[in-house]
Amino acid sequence: MKNKKGISLIVLVITIIVIIILAGAVILSLANNNPIGQANEALFKTNVDAYNSELALAISNQHLQDQSFDPTTFDKGVWNGETIGETIKKYIPSITVADGLKFEIQDSKLVYVGTNETEQDWFISMSMTSEEETGLGLDVIATDNVTFNGEAASYNNPIIPKGFKAIEDGAVWPTDWNNGLVIEDASGNQFVWVPVDGTDVVYEKWCTTNIAWNNASISNDTITGITVESAQVTTYGGFYIARYEAGNQAGTLVSKKNATVWAVINHTNSKIQSEAMYNTAELKSGLVTGTQWDTVMKWVSNNSGPSVTDSTIWGNYSNSIVSGHGVKQVAGYSEIWKTKNIYDLAGNTYEWTNEIYSSNRVIRGGYYNDSGSGGPAAHRNYLDIANTYSFLSFRVVLYIL
Repeated sequence: MKNKKGISLIVLVITIIVIIILAGAVILSLANNNPIGQANEALFKTNVDAYNSELALAISNQHLQDQSFDPTTFDKGVWNGETIGETIKKYIPSITVADGLKFEIQDSKLVYVGTNETEQDWFISMSMTSEEETGLGLDVIATDNVTFNGEAASYNNPIIPKGFKAIEDGAVWPTDWNNGLVIEDASGNQFVWVPVDGTDVVYEKWCTTNIAWNNASISNDTITGITVESAQVTTYGGFYIARYEAGNQAGTLVSKKNATVWAVINHTNSKIQSEAMYNTAELKSGLVTGTQWDTVMKWVSNNSGPSVTDSTIWGNYSNSIVSGHGVKQVAGYSEIWKTKNIYDLAGNTYEWTNEIYSSNRVIRGGYYNDSGSGGPAAHRNYLDIANTYSFLSFRVVLYIL
């Protein structure tokens, strides 16, 4: 009688164990490479990015509308798809009905309040990446004074003031710190960072073109709320100056390309308008001072930069080569009339400053009917504070507190 052959019990047990291990590996692989799960995660994170952008814009608008706005009390609840009221939907219009029940605004920040643990993990991972790796980032409106990369502020790592965002327009953040980095508020007003390293660029008055200055006869008007003009330079390594001459947009002061230059304005009113543009606990604005103008002149002329004592080739003058020269133009009219990403420092219109000369105020930069050597960017002259002319405007600077 032949012996029957069959699988032994030991082999059977081993086979079952191997099958279980392989099955687990397959399941784990499917879980990690699940295209549906990956698509859901990508959609979730895309939506959250969009919600955060809308929220940042809404918060910035709140600051512009109410200078006493406190972001730590800005809380908005979930939205059930019905009455919007003061729910999250009012401030994040694109939020879906499904997501309206998963998110709230707490202390001006988007918070996940849903019950899906996977989504909770996705949201946490996004927050960690944003805070630990990228800092503020590009085109994101700051909800506090913060640097682009989240590291300490300095002349080559500029601070971005609350209510503004870093944009790439002629200079790439943050590597082009010496070429005119631009920030923009929610209304489109633009300012350029002036780095003051204390060596190549020192925060001081030095220009003596046309009229000389001395500490006994020339000082600066005070700016409401600013006790030490140079404090922000010491703290942050620089300051922001308006990218454009003051523009008049239906009676509102702007720093925007193609704006009608705000001329026929006396010194008193230019000072009032400048200081009213921004006035919060984190940021104030004011009329450019003599020290700030001279510091900008030093910065733009360094390292074979354009001449600030003969600005013919980069300003709107009677002898400019640009078509349309010799008459007052809109702000930012020509790319040739730009240096370090700032427009019309040379020519177009004279600009009031806060610098005092006797009982008068100093004006800078020359105007369209000057020659580039007779009224260059560094040019200094003075007028009575009540004077108003069609060739006389002003420029704003920011004070980060």
